[in-house]
Amino acid sequence: MVLSDRISFGDLLLLNIILVQSSACMQISSVQLSPTEFSVLEDRLTMKHILYVLPYMNLGGTEKQAFSLMNNLQQQYHISLLAPDGLGAKPFRDAKFPYLEFPRLEQNLLGGLTQFRQSLLAIHCQKPIDVVHVHGAHELILLVKLFLPRVPVVFTVHGYHGRQSPISYRLAAFFCNWFANQVIAVSQSELELLGVHSLKVHKTTLIYNGVAETKPNMYRIAELTEQFSLNSATQITIGTAARLSEAKGLRYLILAVAQLIDRHPEIKLIIAGEGELESELHQMVIDLGISKHVVFAGYVADLHNLLYLMKIFVLPSLQEPFGLVCAEAMALGKPIVGTNVGGIPEQVVHGLTGFIVPPKDSNALAESIDQLLADPVLLAAYGQKGYERYQEKFALAGMLHDTVDIYEKVLLE
Repeated sequence: MVLSDRISFGDLLLLNIILVQSSACMQISSVQLSPTEFSVLEDRLTMKHILYVLPYMNLGGTEKQAFSLMNNLQQQYHISLLAPDGLGAKPFRDAKFPYLEFPRLEQNLLGGLTQFRQSLLAIHCQKPIDVVHVHGAHELILLVKLFLPRVPVVFTVHGYHGRQSPISYRLAAFFCNWFANQVIAVSQSELELLGVHSLKVHKTTLIYNGVAETKPNMYRIAELTEQFSLNSATQITIGTAARLSEAKGLRYLILAVAQLIDRHPEIKLIIAGEGELESELHQMVIDLGISKHVVFAGYVADLHNLLYLMKIFVLPSLQEPFGLVCAEAMALGKPIVGTNVGGIPEQVVHGLTGFIVPPKDSNALAESIDQLLADPVLLAAYGQKGYERYQEKFALAGMLHDTVDIYEKVLLE
């Protein structure tokens, strides 16, 4: 798919006007435009162009937040995307954003670099880029600056995982100090990690990820209830949603549920998500003899409808820069049990909107879940306070406003 395939009729008409004007013709088109229509086309011509660059296209929080920004700012800016293909590409394609691809660099370095340069310059030739917003991969900042040295770059740090994460933070700080105009951290913990590695303070801004408040679809909820054999009258449903990887700490949640069954034989754990530990976690559930108490839901596109069915949302992560799904659960008024890692304690206020427990501690997870299940008044109160905190800190409007401020700041530099 080339960019011209995605140009709307209005864009083609505007291009025709420009070409005819440049050849000094008096008749610009056989189509007569009203003053309002002409004003709209003129606005499109003068819109600043924001290019979003992603290093991968999975089904994770990075892609969700990039899409949210693009989708909600497209009336204010001309939006385009440069990213690999992948499982997460469908929403971007359905929204018909101008979208050019490059191979993932870790899979094809030489081909990826070549295609990245060609696609970047093709987008820039189509309409000059005013700001590039890179997500998640600091090495892409260098590539953008190498090929478009005069275009300002905004970089959002979405966190680094694994044993190599200290090196990744150090490199991110180095690249950002030299090549990024502004850096967005999605939590205070991320901001502090970057500061430890000497990222320049004047370049950094804390902008919490924001999520839209969604209305549950009761027809879809009924489908999910039937699909996963749920029954609110006879079961207590708790759940989580995460990539099935070691960093998400899911084995500790499964162990916690195994402890709770004696006190709450009606408990049901829903785990939404896919990942490399899927078969291992399935086997763990079988070995513990708790298969009838655990549902592996896989990837659920309309996650908010599944979250609606949970009495408690649990985030047992071992690493978590910002729990996007935690904010989504808070938007639905769910109390949270989360671990004391990364940005989770900034989202969940212990003893007010839920409980914060140590990572890798299944006993503490079980105790906190049990305390909420034993006290419906407390459960409801924590859910309400969580919803209020969502509105104050993690609503979509706040993220959009603060991100636009960053764009406008770099455009003035």
